[in-house]
Amino acid sequence: MAESSELTKIERELVLQYLRDDNVPLTVTLEEKPEKPEASLVENKADSSEENRIPASAVFPVAIKSEQIRVLDQGIILLKNSARSVLPFLGKKVRVQFYFNHVGLYFVTEMKEYSKGLAIVVPLSIKRIKTASLKNEYDFTAVISYKDRKGSDVKINCVPSLDFPLFVVPVWAQIKEESRKKAKELLERYVVQVKDKAACAVGNGVHLLSVVRFLTEENAAVTAEVDNLVPPLKVLYVDDKRIVLAGGKEAAFIQEGEPYSLEMSFMLASNRLIKRTINVDVTLESVYEYSEGRSEKCYSCLFKDMKMEDLRYLYERISGVKVA
Repeated sequence: MAESSELTKIERELVLQYLRDDNVPLTVTLEEKPEKPEASLVENKADSSEENRIPASAVFPVAIKSEQIRVLDQGIILLKNSARSVLPFLGKKVRVQFYFNHVGLYFVTEMKEYSKGLAIVVPLSIKRIKTASLKNEYDFTAVISYKDRKGSDVKINCVPSLDFPLFVVPVWAQIKEESRKKAKELLERYVVQVKDKAACAVGNGVHLLSVVRFLTEENAAVTAEVDNLVPPLKVLYVDDKRIVLAGGKEAAFIQEGEPYSLEMSFMLASNRLIKRTINVDVTLESVYEYSEGRSEKCYSCLFKDMKMEDLRYLYERISGVKVA
């Protein structure tokens, strides 16, 4: 993964001038995620005090419109009172992202308070968002299988997409700007779903970024290459706990409480003879859908009783860190 590069002093001044003149929209996320972010999504009946609950907005990205921002000459960004969605960030380190000439930039700072609202001080260090990590040295394929009513094995291929690179942490900046309003609405809807289903632990929730991106972007449907054949499911996300699949009517067989088998294959792109296969049982965690005439849904499936050596292998592929 390529390291982000820091802007020079001259580039930083140009960016500050751009922010002052154009008041571009910003995206704000908590830089240091809570250890148990699911606490932000599920009501804790044992401890319902406000100070012991992490709000959902502390986990998911918050978009701030340009009309809610005023940038001072000193490099201080004032957030008007209408930007109430970022109140949970007060006093915490945040990551602020925006675009300058189609280049994604970010900086890390602390959310502060002033007499009329909240403020962000732009630090000396502004960096480019990492974008070179879309290439993966491993080719990935998967097959999900189950038994039909006659007891026969049914297998459906699952294929990744170049638009949704695997083993790379999804970021809000990958979502098209014109889709972000709908994407944010979906995230909020899914937070409510999880509250209604307290048994569902969503981890740090980053897989939901791939979900809302898929459901809000155009031409994201999975299509069959040959007529009358069951089209493959699309793989949107994989980590060491779950896989997220997407599909239309052909994916309706994935039901809660039913057992499924998953075979994941990893092959070196430079040498396809080197292959690693992981077999694991999966269960449906959640189904995500977005109406507006679209039949596609996303299916988050949890791994069940994965072997330790397979779990280690997956973790190394995702983190890039070799486990001793």
